[in-house]
Amino acid sequence: MKDEYIKQINILQSNFNILVAKKFENQLDNELTAKQVLLLELIKEGVTSTKDIANKLNVSTSAVSQILNKLEDREYIERNFNPQNRREIILNLADKAHQYFKDLTALKYQINKDIYENLSSEDLKQLKNILEKLLTIAADSDLSN
Repeated sequence: MKDEYIKQINILQSNFNILVAKKFENQLDNELTAKQVLLLELIKEGVTSTKDIANKLNVSTSAVSQILNKLEDREYIERNFNPQNRREIILNLADKAHQYFKDLTALKYQINKDIYENLSSEDLKQLKNILEKLLTIAADSDLSN
């Protein structure tokens, strides 16, 4: 019985994601991959070195450098020398990345307005609680691996 619920939840979640993506796909820059967005998010959060990004994602600095090269070529990031240590390069978001995050914020607002606003406060509270539980379960299972 539990397996059937999980199967139905996965289908519903997938269908929801597809519908939201279709509805809003033209409102956001689609040239970025998920990994590129993840790196931009980390830089936005203050992780500004290739080594730190690689450590945070548990991947090689070479893999990170390849993604950063593409982001730099597309003018999403800038690389600058650290004035205190000229051998170190500091990563910064470029104007195009700032615009991407501005557009993303507007898109999230629109999704909230069009979709989540139609749920009751009790429904939103239950959804929040369930998502928090899932996040905790996922984090705990990640630690045990």
